[in-house]
Amino acid sequence: MLQEFLGMEDSFELAVLCQYKNDKGILVRCPHQWRVHHSAMNNILEKLNGQKERIASARDFEELYKIIEENRVPDIGDLTIYDIAVRLGYLQIPKVLPQKFVYIHAGAREGAKALYQRGLIKTKPSAIMSLQDFEILMPLKNIDRRHHHIPEFATYSMIIENFLCVNKLLIYQP
Repeated sequence: MLQEFLGMEDSFELAVLCQYKNDKGILVRCPHQWRVHHSAMNNILEKLNGQKERIASARDFEELYKIIEENRVPDIGDLTIYDIAVRLGYLQIPKVLPQKFVYIHAGAREGAKALYQRGLIKTKPSAIMSLQDFEILMPLKNIDRRHHHIPEFATYSMIIENFLCVNKLLIYQP
């Protein structure tokens, strides 16, 4: 994951297109977006190019996410919207990353549903959930980031989202 961010080389275009240069210097698309049509990615890039000032002035992740969401184009799903917002927020100085909420989409939605069905969280999963909803995952704050390949810049919200997605099948286990 860290390589995906470092390889953007501070590029707005690469962040929106979810591309980065791999360790061989080859431009590749991030794994989450490999199925998204190039035309859809180019269409959202075109729309967001007209929003650069708004994006640069976003004070928090919620505002940044809303700007990206408002400029959604056909064939761009929730995961891509989130990933674009995270990548653009990473480029901001200071960084604008999720702090207050966990963004639930795709695989993370399955993990949150499993926690809810097992009674481990009380709030029915929705697109954006409060950190307090995931009190059961509080031990993740102290996770060894290097051992689990979690970048230092990842916020607690990002760690929860990633945990829900990566561990969705394990959570279903009785």
